[in-house]
Amino acid sequence: MKYGICQVVISPGRAEPADQSEIKMQLVFGDLVYVTEVRNNWTQLKMAKYDYSCWVDTKHICILEQSEFSSIHEQKEVRVKDITSSLINVENNEITHLVKGCLLPNFDSGKTSFAGKTFKFLGNTNHSFETKKEDIVATALEYLNSPYLWGGNSPYGIDCSGLTQMTYALHGIQIPRDAKDQGTVGETVDFLAEAEPGDLIYFDNSEGVIMHVGILLPDSKIIHASGHVRIDKIDHQGIYRADFAKYTHQTRIIKKMF
Repeated sequence: MKYGICQVVISPGRAEPADQSEIKMQLVFGDLVYVTEVRNNWTQLKMAKYDYSCWVDTKHICILEQSEFSSIHEQKEVRVKDITSSLINVENNEITHLVKGCLLPNFDSGKTSFAGKTFKFLGNTNHSFETKKEDIVATALEYLNSPYLWGGNSPYGIDCSGLTQMTYALHGIQIPRDAKDQGTVGETVDFLAEAEPGDLIYFDNSEGVIMHVGILLPDSKIIHASGHVRIDKIDHQGIYRADFAKYTHQTRIIKKMF
């Protein structure tokens, strides 16, 4: 077993070791991984924080000693709060532009470091974020109008479960990657009237499989990624899109994560 960390701003995690393969998810700078196989220019990995595997370009991963990997893994996560920010390599002044949600390992006094490399961070972090429902809502709204991207989890492309996972991660709460798996954790809320803004609402298809998720907002509204991150009306039946004049998603379950 080898241990690694994502060293590029965003790395597409693919289903198979090929550029043409489906993107299952995206890694962001600072994500920790277990390396399970290396095949030519591709590395198969498993995420350290949750049970999810994919293939990435080998150049996107920096191998770590187990001791450093374990040390970073045990730290409280520090994530980039701004839509964009910068890292400056203190040795050669090379700049890396980060996006909202990137991780800053070994963060201290405005610097982040790993594998003998140190970077000065220019931006703001979620270090002082509190875990309150109204803060969850505020963070979700920062993704408004981001384009939909299957497997995406950044403001420049995100899917429904990427939106919920990253929003909660920015507040120190880790949930699974896919909507169907997210729906298995947390505390069930029996009725929409009992739910609070910030709770997660899941929707199923005609076969009863959870396929969509969004975050409840005040005033019977929901923010979710469908075409782009948007706000729509919701009631006990599901999501109602006024522009289509119909319900587009049928409510399956409501969950509180804290």
